[in-house]
Amino acid sequence: MDYSKKNNDVFDDERAKKQLQAAFKKDEPTDTLVKGAFQLPKTRKYERKIQTTYTLTPAIKAGIDALAAEQGYRSASAFVDELFDQVLKQVNN
Repeated sequence: MDYSKKNNDVFDDERAKKQLQAAFKKDEPTDTLVKGAFQLPKTRKYERKIQTTYTLTPAIKAGIDALAAEQGYRSASAFVDELFDQVLKQVNN
């Protein structure tokens, strides 16, 4: 049997390429609209941060953690940073 020849009836290069592209394509993050107020952010590029502390109720913290996970963030801190960034941009416009 000659393995250097491929049977196009069995293997389709174009179809295989399309399947690989579909399997490994990165989905673009999309924002989620919150009741007409503003867009909840999806993840973005890393930027240097400074450390700060805020006091929250446990219910607020749990809600932030849930929203951050739902939006694809690795941490609630990154989500809150992006959220405040968008709020400030809307206020300043």
